[in-house]
This record gives sequence, C-alpha cells and structure tokens, in this order.
Amino acid sequence: MSVIPGLGLAREPTPSLSSTRTFDLQPLNTYSFSVSFSNRVSIRLLSGTADKDGTELALHITYHFSGVKSKITTLQGCKLEVDGPCESEHVTRDEELASIIANAHFKLHAERRSAVGTHGPRVLVVGPPSCGKTTLARTLAAYATRMDGQPLVVNLNPDEGMLTLPGTLSAAVFASMMDVEARQGWGAAPASGPGSIPPKVPLVHFFGRQAPGEDPGFYRDMVTAMADSVSARLSEDETVKRTGLIIDTAGVVEGSKDDLELLSHIISEFSVNIVLTVGSKRLEEDLQEMLREERSSLGEQIHVVGIDKSKSLPPQDELWLLQEREADIKEYFFGDAKLVLSPSTQLVDFDSLTIYKIPDTETYPPDRPLERVNPSPEMEHWTLAIMQASVKDTPETIRSSLVLGCVYVADVDVERSKVKLLSPLPGRLGDRPLILGKWPEPHVNLLG
Repeated sequence: MSVIPGLGLAREPTPSLSSTRTFDLQPLNTYSFSVSFSNRVSIRLLSGTADKDGTELALHITYHFSGVKSKITTLQGCKLEVDGPCESEHVTRDEELASIIANAHFKLHAERRSAVGTHGPRVLVVGPPSCGKTTLARTLAAYATRMDGQPLVVNLNPDEGMLTLPGTLSAAVFASMMDVEARQGWGAAPASGPGSIPPKVPLVHFFGRQAPGEDPGFYRDMVTAMADSVSARLSEDETVKRTGLIIDTAGVVEGSKDDLELLSHIISEFSVNIVLTVGSKRLEEDLQEMLREERSSLGEQIHVVGIDKSKSLPPQDELWLLQEREADIKEYFFGDAKLVLSPSTQLVDFDSLTIYKIPDTETYPPDRPLERVNPSPEMEHWTLAIMQASVKDTPETIRSSLVLGCVYVADVDVERSKVKLLSPLPGRLGDRPLILGKWPEPHVNLLG
C-alpha cells in the first residue's frame, strides 16, 4: 500500500489535446481533467504512485473515462500517459490543503484503531453547493477501505444519487475498493449486474424533490428514518461500527437559519462527533458557535474543522449537471461502456398499477403525504420509485418505506389503457406501489 497522496492547487493550464501526451507530476501535484459525455479519454500510470479520489491507480493499467470532471493526485510524484480529447486539463499544487486532508484521514484512522467495542468516528461533510463535499467524502471513504476499514457512507443530498438515482437518500457499506472508472465515482449499483468490482448494495429512501428546503418537514422525517436504519446496520457488524460513518449533505446557504437547523437535526440523529466544513469560513464559525456546548449522544465533544475548497476541481455549470443526471438515468437502465445491460420492457394494464405522486403544494397536511393518480401521458419519460410496501398499505406507510428500485415510463397509451415500462431487471411489479416524484426531471427519452 502506498502512502496517501496529497492534493495540488498551483494552476498551470495545459492545452486540450486529442493526441497521446505525458505528464510528469512532482510531489503534491494534481492533474485535473474534464471529459465531455461524447468523448472518451484513457489514462495510464507509468511510474510512481497516484490515486483518483483516494482510490489507488495500478501501474501500467489503462483506465477509461467519459463524462467526468475529476482529478488524479500524487504525494511522491508520478508519470501519467493521457490519450484522448479533454475539454480542459491542468496541473495544480497546494501543500497546505494536502496536509489538512491527510491529517483529517489520519485522525479518523487513529479513532478507529482505538474504537474497540465502541463506535468509530461519525463524520459530517458540509458546505455550499458545488464546493467539493462529495469528492471529500468519497476520498475519505476510499482511504478508510485502503486501511482495511468498512465505512458506512450516507448520502443526504437528494440533488444527486449515490449508487442509485437522484431524488433519494441512500446509505451503503464500502467494504471493498471503489471503481476508479465509474462516472459517479462510487462504483456499480446492484442493478448493474456483475463486474470486476463488487457492487455495493445501498439502503434507499425516496424523497422525490431536489432540495431539502422544498419539504423540510418530510426531509427531517427521512433523516430520522435513515439514522434508525444506519444504527441497526452498525449494530450488526463490529468492523463497520468501528470504522464509523461518513455523511455527505446537500449544499448549505451561508447564513441560512433553516439550513443550520437541518444540519443540527442531522448531527443529533446520527450522533455526529466530527464536522468538516468545506469552502466556507462563515459556515465553520456558525457551526462552532452552535455546537460549542453540545455533545454527541455518546458524550463526546463535537469538533468542527474547516477545509478550503479545492481549486483543482473543474467547475460544473447547470448544463453539465443536467447532462450528469441524464447519464445517471441511462446508466441505471442500460449500463456503460464496461458493462452493457439489457433492460426489460413490459406492457402493463392501467388497472395493474398503483401509482402515487407527491402533491404539488409546498406543504401539505400529514394525513395526505401522497395523492393516488391514474396513468397519464404526462408521466412519459419520468422514473417511478418501486416501494418496499404493499398496495394495501396506507399512503403514510408507502411514503416512508424503502425503495426497491426504479422503472421508467416509456409510453402511456390511453386508448388501450396500457403503460410501457422499462425496468433494469426482468420480473413483474406484483403488488408494489409506485411513486412519481418531482426530481429528477424527465429530460431524456431512453427509447428514442
């Protein structure tokens, strides 16, 4: 096992080329690159040590990337070979940021080694939108697995999915290395079938909206339900319990009391004892003040640590984020270049489906969490969540149940009372209820 690579930030722009080129990275350098969704780039480590978001690259193995904005870092120096057209690429350096992230990892590792028979660290990663929270969470999780840990990673950001589609909250144990080539970075979802990297099986709750603030009451309920599920999972496995939690969150607006209250709820429900704030001194100070006298449920002091935003990550605009969501949906049903899937298509009678939708109003009474609806052409190109519940259950029970998977509405034929559904796996829906959310939006026609 190599030592942990650092990060780098001193920008040195490099022209985007489609021919093969090499980069000699000095210690504490980062190679950042952006590849469009229509192109493919190959990267090979020729010498030295390097990683992508904490996961080591193997020497002389060719990795392929498409539709990503990412980075490769080295602590001791390395030589990379890159082949294919990048939208942008550059080399950066920042020893201070590298030291902070490395020190954070080693502090967590020390806590895990001393957590024999008790809980390991529970880490919450917070910050403004698009500041690198998910990258940091993924890096810390990858470092933990490299040290033979099994971190339980929790995604509380419904804007993007972890091992599933956006609009959800999810949690999964990472007991093996992550797939370096996976576009999301986390690896393959269970629906993706067999591959070289074992798939992670997530526990998924359905939120159905883009941001927590669109339905803060129900979001709080989902956080509590997720915390209960996570607590049960920790009690089942001593290694997972000792390794602890890494929790990713939605973007926080600086100075927002509502966002701080939601963070306080998360900290309380998950018994967080370490908060990492990314790219916001104001948020760091607000949390330090809010948590000054607070203790975790285990009686620990809650530490708040500020981390600068990494300037090495290529920026993501709204168009890029839209393309990412479309790619997420396509990959969920059809796989990627490494593993092509053959999703199941079925025609289902209107009467055979039980579909609910999230009400249009921003707030709604607790006794009306869902509205029963009939299939309609407006549902075409939307994804529906398959709930782990019975059609005979109450809307409250259905809304709070776990998600079994998702189906895609390809066509609604009103005259024939038929719905054409696309599913990543064969099999009938049985008596499972479906929920139509408001996120992710239907911008993609999967069947043309």
